[in-house]
Amino acid sequence: MRQILRKTRWALARLAFLGYVSGSLVTLVGGFLTAPLMSWCFFNDWRFWRHWSTGRGMLPHGWRLLKLMRQDNRGFMLSVSLTSPPRSRPNPETAHLDRGWQPGSSCGSCTNCCHFGGHACPLLDQQSGLCLGYDSFYWRYFNCGRFPSVAEEVSYYDCRKWILIPCVSTVAAPQQQQGYGQPPSLHSAIGSSMKDRPPPGSSGIMGAEGSVEVSRASHERNASTAVS
Repeated sequence: MRQILRKTRWALARLAFLGYVSGSLVTLVGGFLTAPLMSWCFFNDWRFWRHWSTGRGMLPHGWRLLKLMRQDNRGFMLSVSLTSPPRSRPNPETAHLDRGWQPGSSCGSCTNCCHFGGHACPLLDQQSGLCLGYDSFYWRYFNCGRFPSVAEEVSYYDCRKWILIPCVSTVAAPQQQQGYGQPPSLHSAIGSSMKDRPPPGSSGIMGAEGSVEVSRASHERNASTAVS
């Protein structure tokens, strides 16, 4: 029950954010009129005046992203499930560091993914190469914090750092559907044992007629011993 409530809360938070951003893009002024809320969503800071110059670039960037998702094979930006938990780092079950990646767990900078196709994300600090929206609501609830979560992201950005592997749970599910990894049922166990039995009349005590003959001979031998 608790997990259901959590997933419901995560889904409602994402839906509310998507509705809020959509309204800001359509009205063109919604984000500016609600600057404190917009600043908190993307910068984790209510003090919007500190991010005003950066925030002004979010409106044209939002329209540019919509165009890229339609024309540039960036549909993976909508791949985050509504009920998935917020994340500040990749899922360790599916994302592993490439052995040839020298900087270790750090990306070094965000320029490879956030300055792609000649369009830099407004949240990218050009001097430090780091994200100004690190660990904000948008970072945790959508693609940035969980990158990479799908193989399309790794291919699109030509990421040299991460290697995606199938999750154990996602691999086990199709195998179970095909009958692998499941304990044998009573019906299958009986069927396999009957299939392995020799046909009646075959040699050996496992044959039906042979077992009858062995039982009859054993009974006669015991009877003669008792008489003597």
